[in-house]
Amino acid sequence: MNGSKLTPASYTVDIAGQPTELPIVAINDRLAISLLMVIDMGVGFGGRIGKALAARLAEKKPDIVVGAATLGIPVAIEVSRHLGLDQYVIVQKSPKIHLGDALVEHVQSVTSSGSQRLLLDRRAIPLLKGKRVVVVDDVVATGSSLAATLKLVRQAGAEVTGVGVILTEGHDWRKVLGADAALVTGLGHIPQFTIANGHATPDPATMAAAS
Repeated sequence: MNGSKLTPASYTVDIAGQPTELPIVAINDRLAISLLMVIDMGVGFGGRIGKALAARLAEKKPDIVVGAATLGIPVAIEVSRHLGLDQYVIVQKSPKIHLGDALVEHVQSVTSSGSQRLLLDRRAIPLLKGKRVVVVDDVVATGSSLAATLKLVRQAGAEVTGVGVILTEGHDWRKVLGADAALVTGLGHIPQFTIANGHATPDPATMAAAS
């Protein structure tokens, strides 16, 4: 779309009982998404979603929370806080110097171009080995990042008891995650959009399943 504006410009989604307006942005000439940038949503939003996800994940009795950089970091912090946990573990994307011998999984997501690597610092393994873990993130769309995170956590010897996300997007993630899709709980759902003549229309196939 070369930066062209779409109509409508935004999509309103219910997130844990509160309407939230998200901008619609083009991924390519045919596909658009409603974009949640949790780092721009403010402290109040972070606290609210952290409390709501913690309430859903508490029954999983986690020992520790794992999140994925970058947008999953505030989610991990707030969920940990509301679960009464102090430590959390972040799976990284940047190959920092202390991650030279990290556990690595390759991943490709709908909002990132090219292949990325997810890295788990080996120094985090003692925090995870033999522990009950919940994995959290902002949005699950293709499911590839989440699948890679789950694989890393299990390589570290942890038991994944639940997954919490702010939003589920479409349904492609279900096939990618397979049986692990049953672990996922979200606070809201967003469709993907098809673009025609500058207009973005929700793809019926990506709408929330009937309850």
